[in-house]
Amino acid sequence: MKRDNDIDQLFDKAQRERRCVWSTGSAQRNKLMRRAAVNELVRPLPRFFARRDYWNRLSYHERIMHMMRTVAAMRKTWVLCLVSAAAVWGLTENMYLHGTIHIAKQYGNRTRNSECFTFHHIPEPAATTRHGVLVTGLLQTVFDCARMCEFPDGLAICDAALRKHLLTKDDLIAFCERNKRCAGIQQARSVIGFADGRSENGGESKARGHFIEWGFEAPELQAWFRNPVTNASARVDFLWRLPDGRMIIGELDGREKYINPEMIQGQDVVDTVLRERERETNLGLSGNVVIVRFTYMELIKHPQNVRQKLKLAGVPLRRQSS
Repeated sequence: MKRDNDIDQLFDKAQRERRCVWSTGSAQRNKLMRRAAVNELVRPLPRFFARRDYWNRLSYHERIMHMMRTVAAMRKTWVLCLVSAAAVWGLTENMYLHGTIHIAKQYGNRTRNSECFTFHHIPEPAATTRHGVLVTGLLQTVFDCARMCEFPDGLAICDAALRKHLLTKDDLIAFCERNKRCAGIQQARSVIGFADGRSENGGESKARGHFIEWGFEAPELQAWFRNPVTNASARVDFLWRLPDGRMIIGELDGREKYINPEMIQGQDVVDTVLRERERETNLGLSGNVVIVRFTYMELIKHPQNVRQKLKLAGVPLRRQSS
């Protein structure tokens, strides 16, 4: 394909500024679309473009941040909100949440949603600049996600806020009550009520959110067990204690557990898998323990299977308040 120096310079500049190229007119967009058609470019959003080889080297978080920096460069007065702001605050790295950019607007502002942007009426958002991007404040961002996102996603963002920014549940509850006339207030109260900063990552938080949605009791987090064979301490992701003394362990498996150098301790993948199986066997020798394993992809693609595993294992249902 014939090279266009002007287009190449746009991408060079965008990469220096760690953002995407935004198509500004039909002629330019057609040129970019032709390059995308031959897999030279990617389009994370309809009018956002990046060189494919460059994009593929970025982490998920950096891909999201490239999109947010693009908005900051093209619309300097726009305030990002909801999950867009949450990503800038470091509260989520899930790409599937970013099929649109969320923008705060005042009541009376007639800006309409488009193929790239969704606008939300947020009364007097206290905007702040973070990493060069204008976003809603931390409490406002967490509150909006708690009341407007799907329950598991909102819970994951609340957990991350408690874990990473040292907010307290009292901070979130107080902000919630100051804004109790907002739509979605009951869901916000529920999400915040279950939030727990001990959750180590978004996958664990999202899994717990599903457990709660399905009506199961919320599990204990990061509980410690004594390995009956080695007498060493072992930590589990989720734990339910039953009235008859039995215990149910939930373990969320992910690729990182088997490829992260800090987690595999110098072993190869086979050694790591064998070590996990030995650990599971030893825990099961306690006699009163049931272990339920599932992966993040199973949770996302086949949640009914995870739900059935918990049901068959005997995870108790949550008592409904009268």
